[in-house]
Amino acid sequence: MTDNGNESGWDYESKGSVGQKVIVAVLLVFPMLVFAITPIYNFAKPEFLGMPFFYWFETVWLVVTSVFFVIAAMLLNRMENGGK
Repeated sequence: MTDNGNESGWDYESKGSVGQKVIVAVLLVFPMLVFAITPIYNFAKPEFLGMPFFYWFETVWLVVTSVFFVIAAMLLNRMENGGK
């Protein structure tokens, strides 16, 4: 048990500004929303290198999502270390 009363060791009240927390939340939630709203990319055309739109759109978003997650992890790490 830590001094702040939670088991995670993360002091949610003193680490990071509200703006930083909102940015991290958006970086983590936005890709999930894009993947969840299937009608926005459930098409065969336009094709790219013979792949239907659905497949190459999903592939591009997998890369974008991984970049978003890395940025969110870096921001969380910076907040954990006090901005150092």
